[in-house]
Order: sequence, then C-alpha cells, then structure tokens
Amino acid sequence: MTDTTRDLIQRLAKELDLYRQMVLDDCTSTHPFADEARALLAQPEPEGPTDEELNRLMHDFILGGESVEDFSFDYRAFARAVLACWGPAL
Repeated sequence: MTDTTRDLIQRLAKELDLYRQMVLDDCTSTHPFADEARALLAQPEPEGPTDEELNRLMHDFILGGESVEDFSFDYRAFARAVLACWGPAL
C-alpha cells in the first residue's frame, strides 16, 4: 500500500469519526467503518522475497526447463515467475 493510500484511509477514518460525533453527538465511540479502516492499516505490509528465496526460485526455474535452448537465460520468463510468487509484496 502506498503512503498516499495510507494517508487517504487515515483521513477518511478521521472524517467518519467526526461525522458521527457531529450527527449523533456521540464522542464516546468511533464509526464502524473507521474502525475497519484502522484495522486494515494495522496489518503488516507483505514482505518481498529474500535473496535466498530468489536464488532458490532461479535455481528451480533453470533446472525446471524454463530456460531457453543454448543455455541462455530467459530473464523475462523469470521475472514473470517472481511476480507470480510475490507480486503483491513487490
């Protein structure tokens, strides 16, 4: 999640709480959607692959017959394999 998206979610949650306070005159509770948004922000960001994981994937990728003939390496196909495994975390 980008910093811009996180900031937007935080501002929206704050506005929902202010709206609830103004309309319901309730300063003791928060808006349920604001609570849900804050819970989403509290979740840890997905982590990208470690060097060891990338090395293992590359090794498996080459030995799995995914490299092109004459032993040249198809970097585009490898990049697709990395994104398939860790795309959301990158």
